Amino acid sequence: MERNELWKLRKGLIAGYTEDKDLIRRVKRYKNDWTIAADYIKNGQLVGVQFKIPIEQRRAAERMFNTILSNF
Repeated sequence: MERNELWKLRKGLIAGYTEDKDLIRRVKRYKNDWTIAADYIKNGQLVGVQFKIPIEQRRAAERMFNTILSNF
């Protein structure tokens, strides 16, 4: 099962982590202002990606990641 998480990064930014390959492709294709903060690779395979997302796009991120922003 793929994990999707959102959390507050710092003022004006949230972080989103996903292991869902289809979601990674959609974000890379349609969300040019969401930057990649980290790629997680295990045994030469991409396992997950962490994105930096502007706080103004919190609702869009919650819909895409199918989760809500956590408080920590």
